[in-house]
Amino acid sequence: MRDAFDTVNPIVAFVFFAFALIMPMLVMHPVLLGISLACALAWLFILRGKRAWGYILKFALPVMLLTAVMNPLFNHAGVTILFYLRHNPITLESIVYGVASAGMLASVVLWFACFNAIFTSDKIVYLLGRFAPSLSLVLSMALRFVPLFSHQAKRIAQAQRGAGMGTRGGSILARARNGLSILSSLITWALESSVTTADSMRSRGYGLHPRRSFANYRFDGRDALVGGLLALGMLCTALASYFKLIGIRFFPSYKANEATPLFIAFCVIYALTLLIPVMMNSIEAYRWHLLRSRI
Repeated sequence: MRDAFDTVNPIVAFVFFAFALIMPMLVMHPVLLGISLACALAWLFILRGKRAWGYILKFALPVMLLTAVMNPLFNHAGVTILFYLRHNPITLESIVYGVASAGMLASVVLWFACFNAIFTSDKIVYLLGRFAPSLSLVLSMALRFVPLFSHQAKRIAQAQRGAGMGTRGGSILARARNGLSILSSLITWALESSVTTADSMRSRGYGLHPRRSFANYRFDGRDALVGGLLALGMLCTALASYFKLIGIRFFPSYKANEATPLFIAFCVIYALTLLIPVMMNSIEAYRWHLLRSRI
């Protein structure tokens, strides 16, 4: 079944992703980072299913572990010294900051994985086509050619493996030579594909004026509702930041605001804002269940 948030107007979707990506980088509060990470995980499992474990184990988890371990080894700021490692102080503040940085990076990686699943090239053209047509064309072609190159590389490697020129057997020199052969074939294919694309665009009149664009997106009532909820969540975030409800300090000593009722209320609002796609999918699944039960 198609993701419910995938049908939202690209402008509203772009604002949502901008909010979800910028917040962890601006406010590294551990509670808010945990909320952002949990919401991104929940949506990623809806989008990818079991394949979401690949993003977690290949990208998010290594980034978290590397950042959490390396930061205390190189950052010795802080007043609470826990122990010394070869005359280098390991402080509590550097460990907490490393864990927060790991959560921030993992959250950004997972939100980008969701962004990659939702935003297609036609949505990027819709957003930037009228203001920056060249930029939108470059971005849409880049998004298209990355998976295309990966697929073509697998095809070339499979063909060479069938001819006894694979990269999994033989000496290191032979495997390197076969790998370079795959790379050479892929570059040749990419150059030929770029020439074909340029000829096709020229024959279809690309660059002629006046230029008109087509977009199959309309701003309807549901987009207004989602945009209104998103605007409300962003307004609450701005107010919480203005009244210093989500302030935090890591150095020279760790200090965060107390868990007041206003802070807890903001955390609930922040979580509900990031869970908009999950709630939309839940409502859509419930409606689909009702329709099937009436058959």
